[in-house]
Amino acid sequence: MKIMKKIVTKKTAALLVFMMMVSALSPILVFAASGIEGKTKFVTESTYYDGSGTIAGNVYVAKAVYDAESTASGVYATDSVYKNRVTINVYEAGKEAPRLTVDATYRQTSNLDGYYAYGYSFDNVSTSTYSFPLKLQYTYGTDTITTYVYEPSNNGGGSGWGGGITPPTGDIIGADGKVNRDRLIAALAADENARIKTTTDTVYLPADALLNGKTLTIYNDAGVSITLPLAALKLADLAKSLGVELKDLVIRVEMKKLEGDAAKAVNDAVKAVGATQLADAYDFKVVAVGGGKELPIEKFGQLVQRTIPLTSAATPSAAGVLFNPTAKELSFVPSTFAKADDKTIATLKRDGSSIYTVIQGKTARFNDALPFWSKNAVESLSEKLIVEGTGKNLFEPKRGITRAEFAALVIRSLGVQPVTSSTYKFNDVISTKWYAGTVAAAAEIGLVIGDEKGNFNPNAPITRKEVAAIVVRATEYAGKSIKLSDADANAALAGFKDTAILGWAKAEVGAAVKAGIVNGQSSTAIAGNAFANRAEAATMIARYLPIAGLSN
Repeated sequence: MKIMKKIVTKKTAALLVFMMMVSALSPILVFAASGIEGKTKFVTESTYYDGSGTIAGNVYVAKAVYDAESTASGVYATDSVYKNRVTINVYEAGKEAPRLTVDATYRQTSNLDGYYAYGYSFDNVSTSTYSFPLKLQYTYGTDTITTYVYEPSNNGGGSGWGGGITPPTGDIIGADGKVNRDRLIAALAADENARIKTTTDTVYLPADALLNGKTLTIYNDAGVSITLPLAALKLADLAKSLGVELKDLVIRVEMKKLEGDAAKAVNDAVKAVGATQLADAYDFKVVAVGGGKELPIEKFGQLVQRTIPLTSAATPSAAGVLFNPTAKELSFVPSTFAKADDKTIATLKRDGSSIYTVIQGKTARFNDALPFWSKNAVESLSEKLIVEGTGKNLFEPKRGITRAEFAALVIRSLGVQPVTSSTYKFNDVISTKWYAGTVAAAAEIGLVIGDEKGNFNPNAPITRKEVAAIVVRATEYAGKSIKLSDADANAALAGFKDTAILGWAKAEVGAAVKAGIVNGQSSTAIAGNAFANRAEAATMIARYLPIAGLSN
């Protein structure tokens, strides 16, 4: 398959170069952007229209698939049914019914190893009689793939785009923020992780155009962006909740910089914690709209990425933060920093919509001595608003930490907020306790579980192996798997003589050791059943964040 993809890429590139040369001579040259769904069965070459009114192209069917189906049915290439086996429906922009249907003719000889070629063409196509872009939907058996054909006037003077070339984005979003449905479909067909540029802070996406694709990033020249995980939007459910058909559902995306009193409220909260604001505050919202009603999408079930530009230089302890306008408080958001076009861009990852900015936290000063191996971690996490002292400028590094306290620490490191209601109920977690929403939030994202009696034991001290297991799960939640096979876990723990006590946590402790998150208490003892202290817990949090891609 890899060889085939390389061949297709080379052929497509060569064909595009040829067409770009021809475009200089002909004002009517269009290209198809290939979107491949069923890659093992068949692929398409770029479709072209050379100005004579004819659109032509090829589709390639995998020989292994073709031969298997031929043998099973007893029908072979010489039979007429196989000569016109690939059916192509041609749709005009914005039309639900096909303008015409054509068949691709079996050619047998193919310049792609492992594939049979089918060729097709259809005539009398004019930009004055057809509404571009055209959607070509190929059907072979039960599988379909789709390509789009664009005219050069919509495509920057005929430079064209097809497989492997990023589609143009400037005209996908209009000056009113409304997205052209057909162009969005084509963008996602050309790249399942499409990017579209906007000059507005509010964008309106036709929901049915989002069905094919993995992610969609909406960005502007200032460095502000949000990347939507399309499957996580659960579009059909949203349409049902609003009582509309999917074609009538719109997803409104807002990326608004705060101004006036709203901006001042954020800055006041920053000053209240002794920090410095390094970026403007932006309010990111995703809202489903239909039938005269709106439904905010508060959670996506995974971390969602957005970016904002810094107005001041970042330091190693800079951090993205969420602003709660009700409580007027800040909380940590996983964040990384990088240079792009002479700007420092902060990438913030969190499951949920809210107001975000970036701060440089107040330098931590604790009066009690921190173990040398934990000092940097504790101070950095304190500046990022992840860990707190115990009062009177003390951290108490050797003090034990409970299961509820560590659950609070780890969800804070993920930017997850405590919940007010949850389907996760533990017999011994009382709703009036401070940790009730924290424990429920940790359970919802798979970080903690109860015992066989349905208890969480929130006030029990947490063991080193429990901390390791929770941190490995947090890394998994962030999208970075560090899980090991049994053999690899055994190898990672080979130097320790007390691994028999790890029991259920052996694989996760092994993963944490190999990743560098957990060290043994000595060169030969992992001490999995020993109770963790505050310094150890903070250090493990500091170590896992960059491994999970949640900090630099």
